[in-house]
Amino acid sequence: MLIQKNDDINLLHTFDCGQCFRWNLEENGSYTGVVGDKVINLAEKDNQIITNIDSENFLNEYLDLNRDYSKLKNKLNKDIVLKKAILYGSGIRILKQEPFETLVSFIISANNNIPRIKKIIESMSYNFGDAIEYNGRMYHTFPSAQVLSNLTEDDLAPIKSGYRAGYIIDAAQKVSTGVIDLDSVFKMSPDEGRYTLKQVKGVGDKVADCVLLFAFQKYSVFPKDVWIKRILNNLYSVDDKAFDEFVNKNFGDLGGFAQQYLFYYGREFL
Repeated sequence: MLIQKNDDINLLHTFDCGQCFRWNLEENGSYTGVVGDKVINLAEKDNQIITNIDSENFLNEYLDLNRDYSKLKNKLNKDIVLKKAILYGSGIRILKQEPFETLVSFIISANNNIPRIKKIIESMSYNFGDAIEYNGRMYHTFPSAQVLSNLTEDDLAPIKSGYRAGYIIDAAQKVSTGVIDLDSVFKMSPDEGRYTLKQVKGVGDKVADCVLLFAFQKYSVFPKDVWIKRILNNLYSVDDKAFDEFVNKNFGDLGGFAQQYLFYYGREFL
């Protein structure tokens, strides 16, 4: 299937901005990732994106292709600093990711670096997910909450997640037993959703906000960690005390989009 490409979608920008961990660059310049039970390959050529998936609805949903990013960028471009960040990462699209996988992935991401995060997630999927063959290679789905809930920390030792193993199991047990109903978070306000997700051990504001943004489409949420605080301090001279007020006043309901542009830009230049 072919997807018409424009300046509002770029695979490198989208898969390298810190929102996802299961997409990998191939030698031919394409990207391969596992989404749900599908192995997807995406490649940019001329003004099109070529994919092995024949479900237009699936890709439109996952890549958020029905959203007019040029319109929201025009609103954010009123900020001169942010305009530079948007120009640099113009093709970022916030993916609509599966909630449980996103929750566990960002639990793993805490105090971690991207190569190691990806390695832990791939090892977890290899050991506990289902195998899928694509193009002569074996891939694995992300394990379900039910599967992970029956494991012990010793079972997770091979994936080398360290102290996060207990948090992963706690998340799986609370989701699989219905103590936390992830589907209900879609209908919650950001504050309610944040409170719900923080019932999982090891989930603080930053991890919860990443999950709210990348899995539940709470686009006003602006995940805050040491890197984005440093970026705002460098670009806007905003200190920690004024951080939340500044974000709410300047970015409002588009805070999540602003955060991704600023994070991608700041990580490269600051």
